[in-house]
Parts: sequence; structure tokens; C-alpha cells
Amino acid sequence: MSVLMTVSLRKSFSAVLSKRSLFRIRTNKLKGRNMFRAIVRLVLEFIEWLTEEIIVEEITDDVAISIKMTSKLIEKKVEKKVLTLQDRSILLINPFERSSSDKTYIYELFKKLQIFRKYPEEHRKLLTSECLYQYLPRNRVIVRQGHEAWNLYFIINGEVNLSRVVTDNITGETMEVDMGSMHPGDIFGEIALLHNIPRTATIVTKTPVDLILISLEDFNEILRDNLMNEWNLLQDALVNFNYFKLWDEETIRECCILSKLKHFQANEVLLGDGKGMVNYVHFLLEGECRMIEHILVREKPTIQEMKYELYDSKTVSKLNKNKKNIDTNEIKQKESKVDNDVGDDWTKVESSDTMMDYTQVILSKRADYKHVDLERMSIVTATLLDVVNEWHEITDVAEMLMREPSVLLQSYPKDVRTIFMQVCIFYRGACFGIGEKMDNRRIVSITPVRCLLIPRYWLMKHNYANIWHRVRLFMDSKFLNSQELFKEFVKNRKWIQYKRKLVNDIIKKGRRSRNCATIYDVPYSIRISEEIDPKL
Repeated sequence: MSVLMTVSLRKSFSAVLSKRSLFRIRTNKLKGRNMFRAIVRLVLEFIEWLTEEIIVEEITDDVAISIKMTSKLIEKKVEKKVLTLQDRSILLINPFERSSSDKTYIYELFKKLQIFRKYPEEHRKLLTSECLYQYLPRNRVIVRQGHEAWNLYFIINGEVNLSRVVTDNITGETMEVDMGSMHPGDIFGEIALLHNIPRTATIVTKTPVDLILISLEDFNEILRDNLMNEWNLLQDALVNFNYFKLWDEETIRECCILSKLKHFQANEVLLGDGKGMVNYVHFLLEGECRMIEHILVREKPTIQEMKYELYDSKTVSKLNKNKKNIDTNEIKQKESKVDNDVGDDWTKVESSDTMMDYTQVILSKRADYKHVDLERMSIVTATLLDVVNEWHEITDVAEMLMREPSVLLQSYPKDVRTIFMQVCIFYRGACFGIGEKMDNRRIVSITPVRCLLIPRYWLMKHNYANIWHRVRLFMDSKFLNSQELFKEFVKNRKWIQYKRKLVNDIIKKGRRSRNCATIYDVPYSIRISEEIDPKL
């Protein structure tokens, strides 16, 4: 019995030792391999900014030096928009391993970024020791709708797309709604952290992005109070508009979760020209904005005055396409004639040992050889090049094919000018981006502006009494169209010409001109407020 016990114990110990030894050997073998894989993955992750080339600018003359110095002074006042390799390397240091110099460097970096300027100095100092840095390539999912929230995200560089899956209450069908994009200076993820709810949208990188992350614990300690104040401002903003007075508390809360407050500087494009959050309706809380539309005006100088005509680029582009089709048909007809002539008269052609490219000879005689249309050049090279090299009796036909196209390569003629006209001014309480016509238009801030942004799809879902469609129709009816803006432009130009002519006539006459103005020509309101000599 004792013999069996010793044998079984020996077997069990040997089995354990063999497993332990195998496990050790396996880990030692895989340790270097795993480290190598991790290093390769890190290099692949950061390859786009690791391979950035530093642009060295050579300055030769004094004028260039002065311009360069001026641009450097201007850049100091402008917001920092690109992270350098040194910035990223310091941000990648583990927060627990950052030295005091690293924290000072990050603090100075945050001072240059517009996104952190709204926070107090104490909060910025605390964030330097707690923030994390993350770099993501394009088409990467950052957060997904319905997932639990753990981080707050600040966009430093790059652009992200927002989408939301919505379920129809009646049919039960789900559809993905595009909620626009976010750019440098925007933050996301704060709503889920404030109210302890799952993520309300899916965010995917559109371009490579640089992100600053704040964890849930640091968010509660540092930024919760500040962002809660913004949340209260968001609720107060809804009270200022009559559109939302009939909403219940649940609807207002859902609106606040999906909405956001955004600040704009003066002379900044809020919407239009490919900028802004096009799928959000903007409600103006503070400041003034103007809608600007550009029109194309053709100038026709005459002997007496300058005449103007509205240039329609859409109709002209259609005409140009038709002309181009007609020209290509003519070329094909000429091409078939040339092929027939070559087949009939081939016996008359004398072969020569020295081959010459007659197309290049013809083109070299032309002054505008560089401006030959590439489309016509391809036709010639495909159909006539071999024939022209041996048969120089058809050079006239080749030159006809090589002529410049009738359609100008420029987008607009030289006598067409772009004129920017102010359509209207938006004041506090106005809204835009609701679906009104925005062709050739953009919204530009006059003063610093604060806007409430609400997703358009959500507003259309709560379209009581068809209010938003009526607002859109009202705005389209009040805004001037292109023809009306052109008439205003012509009227203003005529007034400027008349005023300039009147001033020049008065200057020419000098003291010889008789002043017929009396005190009664001065408005009565001015005479009351100002002391005017009655003897005049």
C-alpha cells in the first residue's frame, strides 16, 4: 500500500513539475514575440505622424525675413491647431510618470488651445496631471450608441462623424440618422457622464484625429460642476423660445441631451461653404449674424456707363456641355473622312527612311502649343499619329483637330465678377439651418455669438402643428432671391456713380457754385437738438 502511495505521489509531482516547466518555457518563448508585436502595432498606429517631414523654409532676402517675422508674431496670437511630435510624445507619457516639467509643458499647450480656454486656470492645471492622449486613424469607432460611458473626449485635430440609430414607434423599423460632424474644438461624451446614461450616438473618425481623454473619476472631481452649469444654461435657453413652451419635462430633457451650446467668434462662418453642423438647427441666444449670398455679375462697358448682367453659371455649364458634344461629333466625322482618304490614296504615299513627327512640327509653329486640349490630343494620337508621320498631305486636317476647344478651360469668363450681398441680419431669438434655401449662401457672425444647436431630425419628429415647415416657408418668402439681389446691386452702383459725379462737379466748380441751402432745409429734429445760428 505504501509503495502505491509513493508511486502515485511521484507521478503527481512529476506531472505538476512538467506542466510548470512547460508553462515557463512557453512564456519565455512568447515574451519577446509579444513585445515585438506590440512595438510593431504601436508603430503602425502612429505611422502617419511619425513620418511627418519637418518643412525647412529658406529665407534669402530682407523682405522675406520681415514677412516671416510678422507671420510668427501673428501665429502667437492665433490658436494652435497642429500638434508637433514633441507635443504628442509628452502627452503619451503615463500621467503617474509625468514630471513637473512635463506638466508645465502640457499646461502651456492647453493655454494655446481654444477648447481649454473656457475652463478656470485651476482646472487646467489639474487636467495636466490626469489627461490621456489618444491618436486614432480614419474609420475607427470611438464610442458606440448604447454602450456604457467611461471617458470625456476633446477633439484637438481631425474630424469625426456622428450617427444615431432611431426606432420608429409605429412600424418598429430602425434607421440610421446622420447627425453631422464635429471638428477641432468640440467635445463629446459629456451628456452620458453627467446623467449616468448609455451613449446617445455612435462617433466614427472621418480623418485621423488627436484626442484628449478625461476619465470618469477625474471628470466627476474636476469638470462636473462646470459642465453642469452649462447644462442648466441649456435648459434656460429653451425657456427663451416660444416654440418650446408646450413641451413637457420629458421632451425638454431629451432635447437637452441631444442638443449642445456652441460659441463662435466674430467674422466666423457658422453654416455654409462646407462648414458647420448642417444637420442641426441653430437658435441664436446671443450676438448678431448675417446671411451673405454671392452672385455672379457680368460687366459690359459702354461709352456712357458700365452695364451689368446676371451671369447664370448653371445654364452656361449646360450650354458648354452641349457644345462639347457637338465638337466631338464633328471630330469623329472628320476622323472617318481622313481614314477613307488614307485608304483610297495609300498608293500615292512614298515611304521614307527618316521618320518625322509632323504633329509636333505643326504644334511647334503655334504660339499656344501648351494650351492644347488633352482630350483632342488623345484623339489625334489614337487615330492620326501613325498616318501623319508618313503622309504629310493631310496636315491641314491634323491642324484642325489640334485647334483649341471652343469652351474655355476657365470656370468663368474674365468679365464675370463675384459679388457678395447681405441678405438679412439675424438677432437674438432667430433660428436658421431649418432647411431653408442655402445655395450660394453662408451665415457669418458679426459679433461673438452663442447658439443652441438641436438635431433637425428630432425637431421634425416633434413638429407640433407643422410649426417648423411654416417657419421654413416664412424664411424662404422673406429672403431676397438672386434676381432681387442683382437689382439691389445695380441700384447701389448707380447711386455710387451719381454721388461720385455730383462730388466731382462740385469740386470742379469750386466757389463759383451758389449755395441755395437755407436753415429750413435742415430737418426740424436736428434744429431742436443742435444750436444753429438763426441768421443763416
